[in-house]
Amino acid sequence: MKYLVIKSLLIPVLLIAVLTANCQSAIRDKQSVNLRHICRLPDVLTESSGIAIEGSNRIWSHEDSGNAAEIYCFDTTGNLLRTLTIENADNIDWEDMTTDNEETWYIGDAGNNNCIRTDLAIYKIPDPETFTGNSVTAGIIRFNLPDQLSFPPPSSDRNYDIEAIVWHSDSLFLFTKDRSNPFTGITKMYVLPDIPGNYTARLAGSFLIGNTPETGRITSADINHHTGELILLTNTKLVSFTNYPNNHFFDGDVTEYTFTSIPGQNESIGFVSTTKLYMTEEGSGSTEGYLYEINLPKPQAIASLDASDKFLMLYPNPAKDQLRVSCSLTDYFKLEIRDLEGRIFIQQTFSKETDVNIGYLEPDIYLLILENDSVRISKRFLKF
Repeated sequence: MKYLVIKSLLIPVLLIAVLTANCQSAIRDKQSVNLRHICRLPDVLTESSGIAIEGSNRIWSHEDSGNAAEIYCFDTTGNLLRTLTIENADNIDWEDMTTDNEETWYIGDAGNNNCIRTDLAIYKIPDPETFTGNSVTAGIIRFNLPDQLSFPPPSSDRNYDIEAIVWHSDSLFLFTKDRSNPFTGITKMYVLPDIPGNYTARLAGSFLIGNTPETGRITSADINHHTGELILLTNTKLVSFTNYPNNHFFDGDVTEYTFTSIPGQNESIGFVSTTKLYMTEEGSGSTEGYLYEINLPKPQAIASLDASDKFLMLYPNPAKDQLRVSCSLTDYFKLEIRDLEGRIFIQQTFSKETDVNIGYLEPDIYLLILENDSVRISKRFLKF
C-alpha cells in the first residue's frame, strides 16, 4: 500500500471524475435479516455513534459531535459499567471506532457533515479492558484527504464525511457517507497507516451502495478479524464483502442484507461472533436509542488473510537505527526493504532472526519483504 506522509503535493483536478467512472457496484446476493431489540442504551448514550464489542455482554460506545471525549462500557441490560476519558482529545465529531488484533483501539474523529473540517483525526488507545484507570492519553493520527480541494467544496462534491472506519492488516480503512447534492450513493474508501503522525490518506476505491440517502449513506463499519468479512451499515441494510484479494474489499463477493423493519437512526455496528452482530441507534430528543441484535442467515466464507502477523515479527516498530527481524518459518529467504513507491534500499539473505541496520534510511514508512520459491510475507514499519 502507498501512503503519503504530508509533503508538497500536486493533486489531480480530475480525480473525482476518474473515481466516479471507476466506481464498483457488484452486489451478487440479496437477503433479509431481522432486528431484535435487546435493551435501551444507558442515558449517557443518547447519541451513540460507534461501538466496540468485548464479548456478548460488554459493549463500549461513544457519542458524536459536541459531546464528552469519553467512551462508555455497558451490558445487554443497559447498565453502565465504566466510563473512560480520553485526556488529550476533543470530541469534534466522533463517528466510529474499531479495534486491531493486538489490543489497540481507534476512535475516528472524522465526522464532517458540511465538509469544512481541516482537523480530521483518529485517536489510538490501548484496549480499556487491559487497564483499570478512568482516563488515558491517546496517540493521534492526523490526516487530510487528497481529493478535497476546497472547504466546503461545491454541493455536488460533498463526499468527505467519514463515519465508518475499520482496522485490517496494519492499516486503517475509512469509508465516506455521501452528502453530495445531487446524491450519488457512492462510498469512497481511504487508507491510512495505524501509526500516530500526520498523513495524507490514500484514496483506494469506491463503491455504489444505494440510490437514496436511506439506502446509500454509510454510518458505520466493522470487520471480523477471524474471517475477514467487512460489513458496512446504512439505515436500511448491511453490505457484506468477503473473499476479496489482499485488501481490495470491493473486489470480493458482495451480499446485501436488508432489514425487515426499519429502526431509528442507525449509527454503529460490531461483530459479536461469525454470524451475530450488535447495532446501536441514536436516540430521539432525551430518549435513548436501542441496542439491537442481528443474526446473519448463513456462515460467511473466509476471506484470504495475510499470514505475516503469524510468522513475521519486527521490533521495535517504529525503529530508528536497528530493526530486529524474526520469522518462525525455518526456510531461507531473500530479505528486501522497499519504500512504498517500490524502490529497493536493502537486499540480503535471511534465516530465522537478524538485526538490520536502517540508520541511513530517511524517516518514512517502509515495507520489509521475506521471499523464497514458495513463500512471500511482508510487513510495514516506520523509520523515525
